[in-house]
Amino acid sequence: MKRRALLASTALATAALAGSPVSAADPIKIDVSGFYQFYALAGAVEGNYALNGTSVQYKGLQFIQQGEIYFIGQSKLDNGTTFGIRVQLEGWNPSATATGAVRTVDEAYLYAFGDWGRIEFGSDDGAPYKMFYGAPSALPGWGFHKRNTNYDWTNPVAQGFNTAAIRTTGSVIDVEQNKPNHINYFTPRIYGFQLGAVYSPKVQPRTQPGGIWGLAPGPGANAGGVCGFPDSTTANACPTNDNSWQDAVAVGLNYLNRFGELSVAVYGAYSFMNFVPSLNPVATAYNTINGANLYNWNQAVIGLQFNYAGFTVGGNWGWDNMGLGRNGWTGADNDTRTWAAGIMYETGPWQMSAGFAVAVNDNGNGVPQLATCLQGTTSACTQAIAATTTAYFGTNPNTGSASFGAVTASTIEFGGSYQLGPGVKAILGGIINNLSGPSNAVTGQSWAAMLGMDFHF
Repeated sequence: MKRRALLASTALATAALAGSPVSAADPIKIDVSGFYQFYALAGAVEGNYALNGTSVQYKGLQFIQQGEIYFIGQSKLDNGTTFGIRVQLEGWNPSATATGAVRTVDEAYLYAFGDWGRIEFGSDDGAPYKMFYGAPSALPGWGFHKRNTNYDWTNPVAQGFNTAAIRTTGSVIDVEQNKPNHINYFTPRIYGFQLGAVYSPKVQPRTQPGGIWGLAPGPGANAGGVCGFPDSTTANACPTNDNSWQDAVAVGLNYLNRFGELSVAVYGAYSFMNFVPSLNPVATAYNTINGANLYNWNQAVIGLQFNYAGFTVGGNWGWDNMGLGRNGWTGADNDTRTWAAGIMYETGPWQMSAGFAVAVNDNGNGVPQLATCLQGTTSACTQAIAATTTAYFGTNPNTGSASFGAVTASTIEFGGSYQLGPGVKAILGGIINNLSGPSNAVTGQSWAAMLGMDFHF
């Protein structure tokens, strides 16, 4: 089982510190650690095919990588409380722009812990996110908790239009939030139970809903210096009434215990974010042509995991309304439900696993058709957009009629790793993805064999 740190509230921390001297026994010392992963994937990614006969095709061979360097410093006070700081520097260039600007810091937060628990303040994953137990995986960076950035191997156009797809790459609670500035609180573990909570004043989800229906959430997912930015940042004053999700609260509970040689982990979490619409223009939050609208964001996830004699078996289920309300014309919802299960075996330096995840979106808003695709210096596909409600709920896809019926995404992964030495693993595996639904915008199959290395230091 993963080693879990205990967490606690500001109030408890203040009370603990007030009861005894707080002089530091030792000055803060910085330790450096981190990881680096590299994969070569070979297989096939199905192309996109538009109504006018144009298409975009994808190469079947790709190299991917990701790494982070952790700077961790802490000091233990005379009363037993430890204070610390953690900064995670990216070891690659995510979100690179034409001007060379990049997102260089992933997480940055302060923490304190003691017998009373643990508290964290800053930019990191939410407490219920960290408490997750569910389907296991032996493939570093992949799996069913939350994959690394762009560890998808899917058709990127279909991935963007398929509203269920994000849930096969991340089954955990609040997977869309990433790491906005917030405060985490975890109680001490009592009789196997631990409670965790997180509060964020404002959230700009990295994967933002509604764009395919003409909706425009907030100032944007990757706008640094904006309140709710999904990574470490700071901002002066936080506007309201800007199509953003605010006062986000999530609560999680897990239970860990051991019965002889059998270890058991049970997990549950619920998340709520309040949507505050913009007053100008209203259409960016509620599209009167197609009935799509942004709404309070609600999620729930439960998970279960067993470990016995080297075998780990687990699964999880989740529900997510995707930050979307019921369609204004049809009354149908856009909820996504996810199921995942996996089995892993460990013996000596070996780890092996197989698992799957399936996500189904109710598609109450309908999905568009791809009208045209361009492949060249810029490869992209554009949808057919309806100018009227009659056209949207009509039958002519060339004038923007929507397609209704469930939108689904599924992934199967299998493989294993071998510990070559301290902190060094060799990895061999495979992945199969299937995106499907009632339109050419949401469909695409892909598969790949993968060979990789994982370094931890």
